[in-house]
Amino acid sequence: MNGYVVVIGAANIDIGGAPINPLIPADSNPGNISITYGGVARNIANNLSRLDVPVKLITAVGGDTLGRDLLLHCEKNGIDTSHVLVDPNDTSSMYLYINNDVGDMELAIDHIKIGDKITPEYLDSVEPVINGAALVVADGNISREAFIHLKKICRVPIYEDPVSTALAVRIRDQLDGVDTMKPNRLEAEYLTGMTIRTEADYRAAAEAILAMGVGRVFISMGEEGMLAADHDDMYIIGECPAEVVCTTGAGDSATAAIAWATLAVRDLAGTAEAPQSALIFAAKAANAVASLTIGSKETISPALSPAAVLDRIARHNMTVKKI
Repeated sequence: MNGYVVVIGAANIDIGGAPINPLIPADSNPGNISITYGGVARNIANNLSRLDVPVKLITAVGGDTLGRDLLLHCEKNGIDTSHVLVDPNDTSSMYLYINNDVGDMELAIDHIKIGDKITPEYLDSVEPVINGAALVVADGNISREAFIHLKKICRVPIYEDPVSTALAVRIRDQLDGVDTMKPNRLEAEYLTGMTIRTEADYRAAAEAILAMGVGRVFISMGEEGMLAADHDDMYIIGECPAEVVCTTGAGDSATAAIAWATLAVRDLAGTAEAPQSALIFAAKAANAVASLTIGSKETISPALSPAAVLDRIARHNMTVKKI
């Protein structure tokens, strides 16, 4: 694949717990605990690397053992960390989550203050790297000031993943010029001030986000699939079936898949293999990759590859409805 992708945002250590039986609040629950490497930006970068996309990560880590291990893990997984800010006097980010017995997240706490060190000044220092990319993916963990400055200096398409409703406040009035957004239903509700329950609600929310100056929007609809819209077309793409093992990281993988699909369509332009609709192909890729992720106990599916994505798209007849 031609060109590389820059991913900007959080990289942290994930500490996860899941009970053996249904979760009992305010009590000690027998279960399993794991320690893995996460952070939305790092997860997106790792997924892109598994999809054979050259990727450079811009994030901040501490000078502690966790930070060193995190960078080593990224490098072993094909992620370029040469532009990561390392502060020897700070601690690395951590994310603690508890899932229920069927794999859905019940509660999470994050400690990601070091991410505030990705300042406008630091972005200026890596501006040639940013503008040398095919596209830039930013997660909602970067500060409002950093996001505004990124839009100012960036001359390539910006993809934005708001991450959560709490973080979406940083960007909801600064979306003009963003090429692509991928909120889930709750984030789309917060960004638009709408309640989203019906197909008409999803359509109205997508139209509102596009009216804010966004080029394309992909709204995760859970078991109903994905709404994909630009200023010309709008579709609902049905889900890609999967047995739910763990939903952590599914949204991150979908964002990576949309970026990968966009670059793949660009590389196939003018050939017989080029998909008829880049919008539909990106949404199908997002659903396919998310299904691989939720079918795995790991945040990054070890089964993920370009061939695996294309195979799932071919084997599972995801419905396409124009709305």
